[in-house]
Order: sequence, then C-alpha cells, then structure tokens
Amino acid sequence: MNMPWNYRVIEDKGKFRIHEVYYNDAGEITAISEDPIAPEGETLEELKDALEYYFAALKRPVLKKDEIKFASMIEDD
Repeated sequence: MNMPWNYRVIEDKGKFRIHEVYYNDAGEITAISEDPIAPEGETLEELKDALEYYFAALKRPVLKKDEIKFASMIEDD
C-alpha cells in the first residue's frame, strides 16, 4: 500500500519548492498543494520531525510541475 501523501520537491519555472503530493491507491499523483509548504511545529521536536520529512523529499526524484499528469483519486473498476 502506498502512502496517501508525502512531501516532494517540485520544479516550476526554475524554482525548486517543497509541496504536499497526494496519491491514489495505485500510487499515481492525484493532487499537489497549491502553495509550497514551510517547516513548522508547536515544539522544537515537532519542527525537527518536520525537517526530517523535508530532507526525505530531497532524496526523491524532482517533479516538474508542467509535466505532472494527474490521475483520478479513485481507480476505475
């Protein structure tokens, strides 16, 4: 089973930003957050945890915004 979402680096017009990316059960991209996200936490430990997810995004392939093909949120039977 795939994660329903994760953080990914998305390149758009020469800028690299981290966005939330959402997937269907087949692991296909269904949506991305409209705006890039910034690390935050209610405690220093939460902020550290958030940064770990951001660093994980840097290890995944960069997505080019204009090349993303969005899939349906549900699979067709």
